[in-house]
Amino acid sequence: MLNLITNQQMRMADAYTCENLKIPSVDLMEKAAIAFIKAFISYCNPEREVYIIVGKGNNGGDGLAIARLLHQTGFKNIKVYILEKFNSESNDFVINYERLKQTEVPILHCTALNDLPPTFDVAIDAILGSGFNRELDLFFTSIFKHINTNSNFIVSVDVPSGCNVDSFNYNSYNGIRAQLTISFQRPKFFFTLPESQMVTEDFEVVDIGLSQEYIQSITSEYLWVDKEAAKSLLPRRKKFTHKGTYGHVLVCAGSPHMRGASLLCAKAVLKTGAGLITLLTNSDFFPFANVLAPELMTKNINQFKDINLEKFSSIAIGPGLGTDEKAKELVHYFLRQNTPLVLDADALNVLQLEDFPKNPHESLIITPHVNEFDRLFGQHESWYERLQTAKMSAEKLKIIIVLKNQYTYICTPNGKVFINSTGNPAMAQGGMGDALTGCIAALLARGLNPQEAAILGCFIHGYTGDKLAQHYEVVSPSLLIDNLPKSLLDISKVE
Repeated sequence: MLNLITNQQMRMADAYTCENLKIPSVDLMEKAAIAFIKAFISYCNPEREVYIIVGKGNNGGDGLAIARLLHQTGFKNIKVYILEKFNSESNDFVINYERLKQTEVPILHCTALNDLPPTFDVAIDAILGSGFNRELDLFFTSIFKHINTNSNFIVSVDVPSGCNVDSFNYNSYNGIRAQLTISFQRPKFFFTLPESQMVTEDFEVVDIGLSQEYIQSITSEYLWVDKEAAKSLLPRRKKFTHKGTYGHVLVCAGSPHMRGASLLCAKAVLKTGAGLITLLTNSDFFPFANVLAPELMTKNINQFKDINLEKFSSIAIGPGLGTDEKAKELVHYFLRQNTPLVLDADALNVLQLEDFPKNPHESLIITPHVNEFDRLFGQHESWYERLQTAKMSAEKLKIIIVLKNQYTYICTPNGKVFINSTGNPAMAQGGMGDALTGCIAALLARGLNPQEAAILGCFIHGYTGDKLAQHYEVVSPSLLIDNLPKSLLDISKVE
């Protein structure tokens, strides 16, 4: 897992890297510019007109280095605008200014709004950088408004100018509104919140050579889950194992009007590698379930109290279950048992906050979307506020809360928040949550603890969707479920 750190901690990492790895700061800036360009050229061809607007701090120095290196790469239509609203220049800005003067790239100086061109094809924003933490004055707000209004494509260097990524109140934001931010070394935590869309529509992270060991040594409550982390959690299949080795999942889902949800969940359990799956449903649905997924075993939902739960490794309950009295009885019954449990959808809709066990055995996972979460925990004004409630509630209740989002948050009893890096808008269809529930329940059955199962289940689910979105504009839950085994194999082969 990668620690996500604050701006101040990132500056400390810069200083540590320069001092302990003996890298001059201007050379580190060069590495950052090279990494930026490698990402940038996949979004922009060399024929486009590129306007690089810079301040006079280190973010501006990055911009000057980017201009020089873009020119060397083959971009010929480049102009640099230096904003003269600064009392001083950083040393590395001065060095890169002198280097840029040795090229044919035009350098223009801007003391007023009228000094900027009327329109921009591609605008690279390297004005204020991540160190900004104050109110914008009229000069900057007018400059930023002009760039925002008159640019075809805005790319920010590390952070959009005017954005303080360690603050989460953006009700009156008037900084740069980028289409893309190419961020250095680590994702900014703020970019995982939906509120960040007013600041940057998308972001990409590039490695600029800071000391990973130092960054990982910094205490952080937010951790980024990447492919390497997923591989470290995925258990390898070994010789002489059998179906019993990989656990038995009980899926309690699907009312007469929502039978598909139960099958989506159960098939996700199957495709994520559980050894045995039993679907708890009405007996009249048995023939259909056996035809659509012959691997499933079935039990009559009306006899749920007669089931020997000791034979099951985990239970998934909720998708399409309904909210009648029978559903309430089922959920409350399983909530009192000791078998690891994943609650989703209607299993959450029939509960009140006071229904959660007072002394749980820390193997309860709930997977709410925003409306389900707010119904249980109260309305929230922002996603940051909602996440803080989820974090505190996971600690207080000793449960895992999987708060579903573009970047899903896995909140744990120890106060950590694991942020899933996978998933995309092509997956926005009913039934995706049913599939996720099945993924997590299967991983519980395969022997992962609740925290590991939630983290890996979210990653595999989103990773599969990301792979499919390279070929499909819409990714259905059924298509995703069928491709889960490919994702498991792919992740297991990470070097």
